[in-house]
Amino acid sequence: MREADGSMEFLFIPQIQQYLQDNVASDWWRRCSATFWSQEFWLPAGLTWDDIHTSLYDILFIPLLVGLFFVLLRHCVVEPFLLLPIARKAQIPNKRPRPPEPNKTLQVVFQRYETSPPKKVLAEASRATRLTERQVERWLRRSFAMNRLNRHDKFLDCGFKLVCHVWFGIMGAAVTLSKPWFWDTTLCWKGYPDHPVTTDVYWYYMILLGYYWAITYSELPRPGGKGSDKAQMILHHSLTILLIVFSWTTGYVRIGSLILFVHEYSDIALLAAKVCHYSGNDAPTEPLFVAFLVLWGITRCGILPFWIVRSVFTEATPAGVQMPALYMMQSWFVGLLCLTAIWTGLIVRTVSKKLRGEGLKDARSATEDSESDKAEKKD
Repeated sequence: MREADGSMEFLFIPQIQQYLQDNVASDWWRRCSATFWSQEFWLPAGLTWDDIHTSLYDILFIPLLVGLFFVLLRHCVVEPFLLLPIARKAQIPNKRPRPPEPNKTLQVVFQRYETSPPKKVLAEASRATRLTERQVERWLRRSFAMNRLNRHDKFLDCGFKLVCHVWFGIMGAAVTLSKPWFWDTTLCWKGYPDHPVTTDVYWYYMILLGYYWAITYSELPRPGGKGSDKAQMILHHSLTILLIVFSWTTGYVRIGSLILFVHEYSDIALLAAKVCHYSGNDAPTEPLFVAFLVLWGITRCGILPFWIVRSVFTEATPAGVQMPALYMMQSWFVGLLCLTAIWTGLIVRTVSKKLRGEGLKDARSATEDSESDKAEKKD
């Protein structure tokens, strides 16, 4: 990679881009893309996509390769050489229940309802399989227990995410703290669209987007937990992906890099607390949770709404950035704020339970654990 005249030329991917344009991107794709990304709609008069210093092909295809890298990194490096030795030393159990007898009918019921099918469905499954309703319920609970993440799996999952987020936190600080728009958010809009993307910001975007693609894909088929909790997490990942893609495509990379940076540090503290808990070392858990609360309050309840979102709604228009693309960004920021408010409410409820002596547990994952324990007790 090299920079020329303030813009970037990526020397190692022009052949890949040309192949994708000539072979992968069919005429149908070109027409749909041209219709959706109509510059007459998204951009103000006199501005074209050529004036934006970013490439749509980069953000669509490079993160997919980065996502594959994260999958390989997890299963070929981090887990076998770091997390599994720690799990063995900590003697984290990796017990699996005996799987139920194969049954296609009950498998269909499980995929749709997990352990809570309606009475009518339960009765129909009982008649179709010639099992009693109690036997059907036992089969569903055993299938749930077999497929859900056990303590060992959760340690590996949180451990890998912790490694990644520590890396992202260091990278984010190195990338954003040196940028003038970090200290003066009006520079996120002044001079738009003449905002060339530097090499460090480019890879910050590509790496984080690839990571979110990878974890979203891994969490979609994951069983267990309350449906609304899983939906909120997938929605959060989807909003993050949309914000990254859209801010890149429309040239709002400066404000995009700030929101990526501000989301990292509370997650690091929370994941560290979870890793300690799943490893059986509960002593640091509560101090780390307190650190999470402080960082959440500073970043998600302070900096996010009163610094970044304020800039999007109050500083962009005076700087002359007023177009449908900005309005779309604002709507996604509102969605992100709503999710943040919901999670903040859950966290406040968790803290209030702790103050009443009911124990400390992350509100965003408590439901999954309780559902799993409930299924085990019933079986």
